[in-house]
Amino acid sequence: MTCILRFDEPPAAQLELSGGKGANLSLLTQRGFQVPPGFIVIAAVYQDFVAQSGELLGNLKKLSFHDSAALRSESEGLQSGLLRLPLPRVACAEIAEQFGKFPEGTAFSVRSSSTMEDLAGAAFAGQHETFLNVIGLADVLDRVRACFVSLWADRAIAYRQQQGFDHEKAVMAVVVQQMIFSESAGVGFSINPINGRLGEMVINSNFGLGESVVSGEGEVDQWTIDKSTRAVRSASIGRKTLKVMSGTSGTHEVHLGDAESAQASLSDGQLKDLADLLARVEEDYGFPQDIEWAFADDHLWLLQSRPITTIPPLWTRDESAERFPNVITPLTWDFVESGFHRSLNHSFGLLDFPSFSGKWFAKFGHYIYGNQNAVELYARRAPFAVRSLEELRATIPQLRQQFGWVQELPVAWMRDLDHYLVTLGRYQAESLDAKAPLEIWRHVLAVNEHGAQYFLPNIAISIAHGMIYQVLHGMLKLVIGTADADVIFDHLMAWCETKTGQINKELFELAQLAGRTPNLKDRILRTSSREIIQLGILADDPEFERRFERFLRDHGHREVDFDAYAATWGDAPWIVIDNLRLILQTPMDCNPSEKQRELKISAQQAEVELFSEVPPDLHFFFHELLRLARAYTSLDDLEHYQTTRLTPALRRGLRALGEKLVERGVLAEPMDVFFAHQEQMEHALMTDSVEGWNEFSEQVQQQKEAYQVDLVRKPEWILGQYDVVNDGDSGSGGTVLSGLAGSAGVAEGPVFVVRTPDDFAKFPKGAVLVSRTTNPTWTPLFYSAIAVITESGGPLSHGAVTAREMRIPAVMSVRESLVRLKNGQRVRVDGGAGRVEIIEEQAEMP
Repeated sequence: MTCILRFDEPPAAQLELSGGKGANLSLLTQRGFQVPPGFIVIAAVYQDFVAQSGELLGNLKKLSFHDSAALRSESEGLQSGLLRLPLPRVACAEIAEQFGKFPEGTAFSVRSSSTMEDLAGAAFAGQHETFLNVIGLADVLDRVRACFVSLWADRAIAYRQQQGFDHEKAVMAVVVQQMIFSESAGVGFSINPINGRLGEMVINSNFGLGESVVSGEGEVDQWTIDKSTRAVRSASIGRKTLKVMSGTSGTHEVHLGDAESAQASLSDGQLKDLADLLARVEEDYGFPQDIEWAFADDHLWLLQSRPITTIPPLWTRDESAERFPNVITPLTWDFVESGFHRSLNHSFGLLDFPSFSGKWFAKFGHYIYGNQNAVELYARRAPFAVRSLEELRATIPQLRQQFGWVQELPVAWMRDLDHYLVTLGRYQAESLDAKAPLEIWRHVLAVNEHGAQYFLPNIAISIAHGMIYQVLHGMLKLVIGTADADVIFDHLMAWCETKTGQINKELFELAQLAGRTPNLKDRILRTSSREIIQLGILADDPEFERRFERFLRDHGHREVDFDAYAATWGDAPWIVIDNLRLILQTPMDCNPSEKQRELKISAQQAEVELFSEVPPDLHFFFHELLRLARAYTSLDDLEHYQTTRLTPALRRGLRALGEKLVERGVLAEPMDVFFAHQEQMEHALMTDSVEGWNEFSEQVQQQKEAYQVDLVRKPEWILGQYDVVNDGDSGSGGTVLSGLAGSAGVAEGPVFVVRTPDDFAKFPKGAVLVSRTTNPTWTPLFYSAIAVITESGGPLSHGAVTAREMRIPAVMSVRESLVRLKNGQRVRVDGGAGRVEIIEEQAEMP
């Protein structure tokens, strides 16, 4: 067969053949999960289908992406043209053959499965068509074609555009799967998607089919479950008004009576089974999952699983305080942030982690905070787990294949280092004196981009370094035992050749040289370091001065602070004198060379002890693991050392630009350029007007003053922690409405109520979207909204999922919100707490 793949066929797990949904279902089937049987109409069939359309899809780049009404009309034209095309005959024959293998009268779900769908950066929640309870071959073929055509629905086009996907690369496969007639169904997250707690699971459920849960059309039951104990931490039994059931064909809604409405849709035993399933799926994928499930005749079916695409941040100083202990200027962070996050996702690709669409670090005020939820999820994951040496032996072939890049990365990095250094030298040699400000700025941007390209694999080095340490320590526990593992690990890793060690050794030797000349030693100990440099005192000892200048030549790029605004050793050589003074004031009982020898002996003795316990057939594995641990220790230090070579090149360019702007009267000091944001600098340079430069000057001054305030401010350790006020009272006289947390974050703005699509065109940018519910056709509103409030639905509904992707706060199931909230009222939406505070009453917007 060339057009169809069954779920149990290995190629069906390939994304490019089966699309996101189909590949996931196939993978789950092949891993032994209880998935309803089915098959995939592969993406190549879609390509054959649209190949009949001539030039219909030939002008996709000219679609009216910024005019929703025009885009809707263009979309309808595309869909109408495609619906007139027949399915390829070969595909029809193969679908019929697979269809015939199921019992007569079997009902199917027919689902779109785009090759861009269910990826770890975009869920495409509800953007493409799904058809339930499809009976008969003719209807199945019809629905397959409709799924193909749904790739060009206006909402799908707008979503791809917003996510930055290439429309010309959009391809569709279709899943045809036996229908499960469930008594209850829903969705589940293996972590809490609202607050990001990794130790909690969240389950939403309703009677009947799961569509009532996914659509967010009404209230549902919700449980939060402790992942480790399976205990229910909280339960919210919704006032369920309807359920979705299968009919003769298709589905229909059934209204629930008061008694059934108030009942929980899951028993305690079913909750436990679901929690166990969630844990198994997460463990199997090695990453948190969002699943769809169904109970039919008390049998639990897994209908879908995908990586959780958006995780709310928890901003703390846990991860950032060591890296970024001090305030950082706006321009430094603008340069760093883009390159860092590019490297992050490049590195996650090497590690075969799902892509990360959020921010790992972010600046609040002038302090950098780390996203602790992301850190826990990505950086602290064990790469693999074995419980015995027998398991290790069995796993080694897989490890060689999965982690081959760990062996290759240091070689590739060293190969590319020469290009980085040579090109950086060229930038440093380029004369800037005669250049205009715009030309100097372009030079600075080129230097920064060159650094970003060099930095791409560097986060992978840091992650691999930590990962190898974790594995080595775990292996030592297996061989030596838990009690002695820490001690032998410390001895094994006691010494590694690093640039930092080399620099410390050279500093020690400089101090020794100064110590042999009593007069010089005395002056270093008693004279201000700045004065020593400014008065040229080192010239009195030519040999020391020569060695000192060579040290600065080799290591003058070393930074004092992460911020490029701070001087390097080359710019502030008195800092090196300060280091020498500290060494001279310290007893020199053991020099670095002697210390290194002691550590090497200790490491060698630990190796002997280790290998006496390791079975001979595992000697090579442990030898390589230990070699890599030491190699990555050296490499992690070296990449940081070489990264800091960017700082002098950036400072040189920005100082030259700052001097030009001082001459124009725009800046008070050349290095004040660091208090501008990148976009502000670019705007001023491109407009190059008196008004533009005056505005720029004011911006820089205000931002410098804010920086100086933060300079003396102690940052809070966890950003934005505060006590939740009781419902009904905000603590400041405002009314508080409560609902279910949908998407974390806080936003404040005017309400705009959208009751029907007729209101779409009137929706003002920057308003809080209030509606009874949302569905995929409403997605474009999220691009303009600053927050979302819905009267129904839960945290796993379309509105909540889309809000999390757009990174705007959302509160769901706020009862009577359409009655209580009026256009123009100013509200504060706290998506993480599920609270809406009415701040002030205003007249309705026109």
